Amino acid sequence: MTGKSTSWNKLLRSPLPCDHIIQLYTSPEVLVRALARFVGSALEQGEAAVVIAAAKRIAALTKRLIETGYDVASPNGQGAFVTLDAERCLAKFMADGVPDRAGFRSVATPILDRLRDAGYKKIRRDGERPADYERCLLCAYHVDPVDVELRRGICYKVLPVPEPSNNQA
Repeated sequence: MTGKSTSWNKLLRSPLPCDHIIQLYTSPEVLVRALARFVGSALEQGEAAVVIAAAKRIAALTKRLIETGYDVASPNGQGAFVTLDAERCLAKFMADGVPDRAGFRSVATPILDRLRDAGYKKIRRDGERPADYERCLLCAYHVDPVDVELRRGICYKVLPVPEPSNNQA
């Protein structure tokens, strides 16, 4: 393993409570592998992990977690693994193609409250951080490996980096 991949694996396994991790991926396998590290380490550490993804992606992640030794069906003193179908969630909180904050909270808050009431203080998820939760966020974006302009555009939208001027291109 190279130094960079070792650092990336460490970040996925041990993120700080307010980390916002961006995973660019070129194939579903790369994403599932990263998600399995992120979620699996949460389960190992007795944390909760909430995954909002397409049903096919949830199935692939669940399969990978089971293959690597995680009992995702029952916590048994370990962390909690909660999955939500992205299509159904989006239908509940999108308004005219734009996420609605109140709609998102109506979906997320009951789940987070249930996890908090069960004793989980550290939750790996996406969304805003309520004051009484420690959380980190992993967002993933599929990119075409040969579309350099697309990758550059994603980084500009995600990172607070100014676009290069014409003379810097």
